[in-house]
Amino acid sequence: MAHPPDASTGVHRGPDRPAFGPRRAALVCAFPRALAVALPDSGTVVGRVWLAERGLPDTEVSASHLRLSRKGGVLGVADVGSRNGTWVNGVRLRPDELVSLADGAVLRFGQSVFVVREGLLGPFDPAGPVGDLVGPFGLRAVAATLEGLRVAHPGNVLIEGETGTGKEHLAFAVATALGRAEPYGAVNVAGLPAGVFESQLFGHVAGAFSGARTAAKGVIAAHAGGTVFFDEIGELAWELQAKLLRLLDNREILPVGAERPVRADVLVVAATNRALEDMVEAGTFRSDLYARLAQARLHLPPLRERREDVFAIAQALVRRTGGELALGAVEVEAVERLVLEPWPRNVRELASALDAARRVDPVPGLRLWALEEVLGAAPAHGDRPALTEEVVAATVEAAGGTLTEAARRLGVSRGKLLRSRKRPGPKS
Repeated sequence: MAHPPDASTGVHRGPDRPAFGPRRAALVCAFPRALAVALPDSGTVVGRVWLAERGLPDTEVSASHLRLSRKGGVLGVADVGSRNGTWVNGVRLRPDELVSLADGAVLRFGQSVFVVREGLLGPFDPAGPVGDLVGPFGLRAVAATLEGLRVAHPGNVLIEGETGTGKEHLAFAVATALGRAEPYGAVNVAGLPAGVFESQLFGHVAGAFSGARTAAKGVIAAHAGGTVFFDEIGELAWELQAKLLRLLDNREILPVGAERPVRADVLVVAATNRALEDMVEAGTFRSDLYARLAQARLHLPPLRERREDVFAIAQALVRRTGGELALGAVEVEAVERLVLEPWPRNVRELASALDAARRVDPVPGLRLWALEEVLGAAPAHGDRPALTEEVVAATVEAAGGTLTEAARRLGVSRGKLLRSRKRPGPKS
């Protein structure tokens, strides 16, 4: 016999899903405006009307421009006879040539540049900046983690990221989010001599050492109630690492020459471009120090992993120097070059390249010839998308089963096409 539910019992809600929602396959527009659109159904022909209906009018796109299809889980694209052509990763497609689109592939047609994302995080509308960091789509995981810090209120935060990604800007955003933006002090760990490490950070009492005529607070005490940012913490010498533990554990410091520790109410934010976990394994970074620093971790992705943000970042960088990248004065080929560039030194390198391009071409805007003066000419043959088994099968089908015609469309020899059918290539 069934019993009625107990009205006094609370209803189990189950696990919460983050506020940014599920990941979705999308075309993310990097130029001329930041906007994402859902990938259409397999076989859909994309053209001028399709784009305009999604808020991306482009008069250089043909009525029927390209076809997107998915077979065997692999996304592919083919130009269907457009007037102005279709480019994938800087390579123009031949008519009816079917190529795969891996996650992160750059698709250009008309006056628009898109980045393919198989798992876009969050809504299709662009997000605002994270502090001073611009990232319409590529910083959403960072923003979500930062929002979580407001609830957790950690005492220590570790920021990981390559050189030039903007870790110092993110550190200040962390301090602001936790209500600790003032006072704010930064310590360049790599540039701090070992002999003055303790006195500079923790202060000293009068007479603690030769020349110490008066007491000094030190960086930590001088920023009580605020934040101290330790830049490049991975460069801290082994013998100095233990000296931070008291601060991170108990929020206490021992000034040089003092007999008793004093309280130090500061938020500690550290940043590194090195893999501290690997350093711990190698015995060059203390595991106990790492554990305390990493109470909360934020990873700032490199620019090459968020291609869809590159032009928005470029606009912000130029504005900060008093210029403007007006869309009518920006060549789509120049944007494509920016988006495809690997930028090993990240935003810092992008800023330098834009400054150099303005020096060789002072006319407002951005043109490909100026970028090539700075970056060099693009490779004669761009990276062709992977020749996967699924792409080959779809091209053979589109060519009516004729292997010679399928090989022509794919730009490979008949023998290579046959080998690809027998031995699957890398999955996209």
